[in-house]
Amino acid sequence: MNKSFLKRNYPSIIIGLTSLAGLYLINLYSYILYHNIVELFSITIAFAIFVIAWNSKKFLDNQYLLFVGIAYPFVALIDLLHTLAYKGMGVFISFPGSNLATQLWISARYLESVSLLLAIFFITRRLNYKILLIIYVIVTTLILLSIFYWKVFPVSFLEDTGLTPFKIISEYIISFILIVAIILIHFYRQEFNRSVFILIVVSLFAKVVSEISFTLYKSDVYGLFNQFGHYLKLLSFFFIYKAIVETGFSEPLDLMFFKLKKSEKELKESEEKFRSLYFSMNEGAALQEIIYNESGKPVDYRIIDVNNAYESILGVKRDQVISKKASEVYGTDITLYIEVYAKVAKSGIPERFETYFPPLKKYFFISVFSPSRGRFATVFSDITERKMIEKEITSLSRFPSENPNPVIRINDKSTIIYSNRPAEIMLNQLDNDKKKKLLKHLHGLVNGRKKGKINESKKIEIKIGDLIYEFTIVPIKEFNYFNIYGRDVTARKKAERMNIKILKQKTLNEERNKLARELHDTVTQTLFSANLIAEVIPRIWKKDPEAVIKRLEEVRQLNSTALMEMRILLYGLRPSDFKDEPLGNLLKALLKTMDTRSRIPIELKIEGEYKFPPKIEFGYYRIAQEALNNIIKHSNATKASLILKTFPESIYMNISDNGRGFYYNKINSTSLGLTIIRERAKLIGASIDIESMPGKGTRITVIYNKKKKIQKKR
Repeated sequence: MNKSFLKRNYPSIIIGLTSLAGLYLINLYSYILYHNIVELFSITIAFAIFVIAWNSKKFLDNQYLLFVGIAYPFVALIDLLHTLAYKGMGVFISFPGSNLATQLWISARYLESVSLLLAIFFITRRLNYKILLIIYVIVTTLILLSIFYWKVFPVSFLEDTGLTPFKIISEYIISFILIVAIILIHFYRQEFNRSVFILIVVSLFAKVVSEISFTLYKSDVYGLFNQFGHYLKLLSFFFIYKAIVETGFSEPLDLMFFKLKKSEKELKESEEKFRSLYFSMNEGAALQEIIYNESGKPVDYRIIDVNNAYESILGVKRDQVISKKASEVYGTDITLYIEVYAKVAKSGIPERFETYFPPLKKYFFISVFSPSRGRFATVFSDITERKMIEKEITSLSRFPSENPNPVIRINDKSTIIYSNRPAEIMLNQLDNDKKKKLLKHLHGLVNGRKKGKINESKKIEIKIGDLIYEFTIVPIKEFNYFNIYGRDVTARKKAERMNIKILKQKTLNEERNKLARELHDTVTQTLFSANLIAEVIPRIWKKDPEAVIKRLEEVRQLNSTALMEMRILLYGLRPSDFKDEPLGNLLKALLKTMDTRSRIPIELKIEGEYKFPPKIEFGYYRIAQEALNNIIKHSNATKASLILKTFPESIYMNISDNGRGFYYNKINSTSLGLTIIRERAKLIGASIDIESMPGKGTRITVIYNKKKKIQKKR
């Protein structure tokens, strides 16, 4: 099958071309002789297909061949009658002309095309060949009766006009059926040997072109198109011969047991998947064989193979255990569990057990089965942690009647199996309905949604009467019951509530101190400035009345600022009172305050009027306040600016001055003002960038982006 197609088939190609040339010469001598040879060849091939299919029906996995093999002798029978009825043969004298031969021809093609189509549906299905044989006998009989006896088969050829519309349309219908068969068999190509599949498709295609050719010869039954159609029919049967008859004799295993080879391939793929699962599973797995002494007694076992989890669970490398005895690997004089393993390896009956493995000081759950006589495989998991929990609980409830805490055991129906005295006292505080609901609720915590699914242990706190209990529910899967261990945690919960109360009081005191600092740094200083100006006014009243008016305006602005700052402080206590105040208005009021406290001109530029949550806007206000205070106190600037831009999803604020600046990296960790600015930006989820160099001023940029804030939360 590895040679090229031409090299492998050149004898057949030479014989075929020679035969076609010979047929052409015969056709020149006698068309009837040419016609008979072509038809008899196709009839011979049809019966050969039947013989092979029928005698190999017990071994065929692909039922396509059997279906076609049963159908072809009936097609050949009608083709034989067509040959005998052909014009010039003189066999059926009572049926003069070419109509009978044409009727038999079209009925044979219908039977053949429908059979080739239906056979595809039995490629992967079992076929009852006896019923199919009976069906073809009935169908063929009805066709022949309709032509010879009842004479109801549609007229296919008229001597004066040639082919009838029925015959021409039928040829196209037959061509369509064959095209559908080509399309459908393509979906089952994996069920065929590749060469056989190609030859079958080529044969079907030749039949399609042949049928179309038979629509073109009109009234001349000896004409060119009729001759060409028979050539194509000959070729189609030749390809069927190559695909089935010759392959059936020369390569019967490829044809008859193709699916067996496919199964072997699938088995190999399955084995590869199994090995992949074997090496990636979480449980340790090992394949071993029993070692017997001279008297036939099992004394040890040899490790043949292990998976990756074996290495990680036991802490030994694979190459350190392969082909080694268990006693050597685990360092024991007596091979542990040898009786169990030997029994499984001999009987083939699986075993499961839990055990403590002294060499590793661990508990394991081990499943043992035998893949072949004398060998056994173990699949194990480390259950040390679970065993330690069980031991702890067992130790706690070893004497349940003396245990001061409630201990209850219930079955899978939430019915109490056992309860100690403290548990009875606890449950007696509840009526029957509440008691049932409590037990059902505790049972449901460890019983999964799926039937039979039991989860690990759970803890829950429940108040019963005046007391609060912490319940630990532990499922005992092997015996299908649940242990419930209760503990009175009322005192602990009271202590926790007291700690929370103390923490709240501490937080309240911190807030009060913070508020006092804020009042001192903002409102008090502003009112102090206003008071100083007010003290000066009486002394300059007569000397400079215009200056008095200016000073009074400054007092008014300071009072307004103090009022605004007081409102800001109240916002910290009651944010809802200021939720409708725009950020731009707050900043304008802030700059008025700065104008009264400093001679540095501050330019304010506000773009956009989009509203954001009060917490965000208040955060921006505090950052601006701290930054401007730093400019006034430390910068020695001659001018400053504050730019605020609001967008639907973000806020941009830039504060800059032309002051003396500083080295940001050096002063960063020691500046309280900068620390406060960064912390306030962090609280509202905004990014902050501070740029400064000596002699070049300072620039602070704060950007809040709503989308980035949401993503960060996620």
